[in-house]
Amino acid sequence: MAVTMAVTMAVTMKATTRPHDLLRLTGSAALGTVLTTVLPHWARASLTACPWVVVRRAPHPPGLIPVGVRGPGRSRRHAMFVPAGSVVLRVSPEELAGRRPRLSRLAATVSAVAVRLADEMGGEAVWGPVGSVGFELATGHPATHPESDLDLLIRAPHRIEPATAARLAAALTALPSVVDCQLETPCGGISLNEWAGGRRPVMARTCDGPELVDDPWARG
Repeated sequence: MAVTMAVTMAVTMKATTRPHDLLRLTGSAALGTVLTTVLPHWARASLTACPWVVVRRAPHPPGLIPVGVRGPGRSRRHAMFVPAGSVVLRVSPEELAGRRPRLSRLAATVSAVAVRLADEMGGEAVWGPVGSVGFELATGHPATHPESDLDLLIRAPHRIEPATAARLAAALTALPSVVDCQLETPCGGISLNEWAGGRRPVMARTCDGPELVDDPWARG
């Protein structure tokens, strides 16, 4: 029975994980297996203290999930793969949209983002914080500081017109914190500001690396 459940979890996790999802690794033998891989000392310490990783874009073998380990400071990031069976919990960015960071300036920014998105996209907006804010909200582990920006992800399965993107980008510049917004399109992740600017092609982040595209929705 235990083997069947583990296999089911691995198949489900492989099918449902998406870039920017946060994954909690098991604290038992599976995490021990992960920690026996070649890791920088700081990455090993980070996983021991807070066993969470973020899904990244990369080709990967069956049964493995490409993830990144966060450490102190922006320069501390380590790319690795974890077995799908070592994941006990998945939290997507949109599940965090209703939560507020501990720092008042960031909390005010997240609240204002919700209003701006409702104004421009109505009830169709599916979004959530990523980066340090998302990590902190999902894990409860402090990851932000008074100067932290807000990294934002908007799910965009359907085309967002450049004019709409431009209005939204302008509204976000007036918020208490700097907002770095990415649109998740059928082609990959693109910058809201770049799409709003009107210049083509734009850079899309894909599983195979950066790619220049004229229409990020052409593959939808």
